[in-house]
Amino acid sequence: MSTDPIEDARRGQRHRGRVALVLGAGGPVGHAYHAGVLRALEDALGWDAREADLVLGTSAGAQVGALLRAGLHGEDLAARAAGDLLRGPAQEIARHYVRPTTDAPHPEHPRSFLPAAPGFVARALRTPTLLRPGRLIAALLPAGRVRLDPLAEGFRNLFGERWPRDLWITSVLLDTGEPVVFGREGAPLLDVGTAVAASAAVPGVFVPVAWQGRRYVDGGVHSATHLEHLTLEKLDLVIVSSPLSIYPPMRALVHREIRRLERSCRVIAIEPNPETAVAMGYQMMATNRSREVTRVAYRTTLRAIEVGDVRERLGHAF
Repeated sequence: MSTDPIEDARRGQRHRGRVALVLGAGGPVGHAYHAGVLRALEDALGWDAREADLVLGTSAGAQVGALLRAGLHGEDLAARAAGDLLRGPAQEIARHYVRPTTDAPHPEHPRSFLPAAPGFVARALRTPTLLRPGRLIAALLPAGRVRLDPLAEGFRNLFGERWPRDLWITSVLLDTGEPVVFGREGAPLLDVGTAVAASAAVPGVFVPVAWQGRRYVDGGVHSATHLEHLTLEKLDLVIVSSPLSIYPPMRALVHREIRRLERSCRVIAIEPNPETAVAMGYQMMATNRSREVTRVAYRTTLRAIEVGDVRERLGHAF
């Protein structure tokens, strides 16, 4: 009998073509949003997100994507985000996940008011193409003071040095503004825990993650979803869960990326509606909204599947 949760998820399920799941940035609130969305897809369509051919995760989405590849499915993720008790293998997996906290500055990192990457600021002023707002803000903010070691160590306990099948985790090089996709061919070789921490290192809050002399920060600095990295992949369907679409400018940027990707494959975006936005509260780092956000994201995604065109469009794939 197989002990691989991904292969177990595939048995008895079929889909046509190659499906990618994209989980966008969004902090603890975004994490809860993803959990509700994935549970709704599972309940309404019978699709276990663990069977996605490719998972691309950014920041909170990287954490959820890694938990999927570790073996948690939509119902497990929703229960964990809501604070409900997990049982059996799911409990054993979830106990290794340590949610990032922002209230414990590390004594080795004293408060500073200096830009974290002044060299990038100087380069960007000479090269206007580098002047994307997120990159510039990351460089101008002081380096964060909270370490993400517990988050990284938890995922190392789950995966060790093994990199799971077709998991891509995005980050940004702080000193150059260059996006990086760990797990993709040609990317730096590191462990899942370090990659997840690098993707979650919000500038000005968390200490940049250092690896082989380079400093990495939150992948959301470059893009909430990083859909651009899928344009050369042979995909038939991309499902995007984008909690940061709660903000109109971010929604516009995500939709611009979607339009480009739609030249090569079908894309379905699941984004917060006004009801979900109220539950989310526009403060993505809040840790006290997870239960309500999970519940509302689940309900509104179910409704979108039932009354919108999501079911019909997904029906061609599942």
